[in-house]
Amino acid sequence: MRQHDLIKRPGKSIECKICKWTWASKTNTFCPGCVRYGWGSQPPHLKDRVSLHKQNLQPKKGAEPSGCHYSMKRNEWIWFYDEKDCELSNPELPPILQWDDVGELKTVGQLKKINLAPSENIKPCAVAWVWDKDIEWGVWIPLYHEDDCKWNPKDTWITKTQLKEKYLLSDAWIKRIGEPDRLLDNPHYRNAPSIKLYSRKRIEKFLADNAEKYAEWLDKRDRYIAIFEANKDKILAGFNAYKERCEVIKKDAEDMRKKIKEQTKMCLKCASGCSTPQGFLCVIHPMGLLDIPCSDFQERADSV
Repeated sequence: MRQHDLIKRPGKSIECKICKWTWASKTNTFCPGCVRYGWGSQPPHLKDRVSLHKQNLQPKKGAEPSGCHYSMKRNEWIWFYDEKDCELSNPELPPILQWDDVGELKTVGQLKKINLAPSENIKPCAVAWVWDKDIEWGVWIPLYHEDDCKWNPKDTWITKTQLKEKYLLSDAWIKRIGEPDRLLDNPHYRNAPSIKLYSRKRIEKFLADNAEKYAEWLDKRDRYIAIFEANKDKILAGFNAYKERCEVIKKDAEDMRKKIKEQTKMCLKCASGCSTPQGFLCVIHPMGLLDIPCSDFQERADSV
């Protein structure tokens, strides 16, 4: 900053020869050393640092501002540089596009929504500028074409049951995968074991790494299913017969328990039975009954 070099203008106003700013009377401000413009009134070839950054330009070393503007809102000077006094800021920066001209190109966030991600070592096709309050001159957002991207679906969590239903894995295969990635408390039963969750990405990577063995397992499983389908009627008939037999055994056992319960009541009322320190003793059947109900039951006479 320097002192103004003031001259009088027609109409009794004063003007600085250097910054070209005018006042109605004397001023106590300092001169910025270059032409001062009102906001937006500078020539098109004069750019502030943000506008230069949007074009991937920066002032050359030692270049002086060719104009300025004082921002009352920000309480600071905004300096303008002539484009001819600037050079490329980043020679390796991809082509710069405006957001209205990106066409089929997409940001990383947009690609993520359609389960894509830029492949390794792939450079952006272009970049577009956005403002960032934490970075002085904004940031460049890389843009990619879908053809240069790889399939990268969002990770999800899979339960052990879903592993069996969706990927047709057996307990042995799940054991080979290893420990689950997350454990959650059972929301229905407080004392129940934790719910085991597996990363879908991890599962699919494991299956891809073991693709040959996994294909053999699926083929073997299909053969098992084919055998089951061919003999399904016999298998189901045998299973139903087994269930019926179990029901008969269960019913017989229940009937026997009822008979024993009734017989116990009869023995306690029988005149041939008595209680000893060693337990209940029947005079007629000291070794226990062979047939129930007892054919020798005789009700005990009432005591006098």
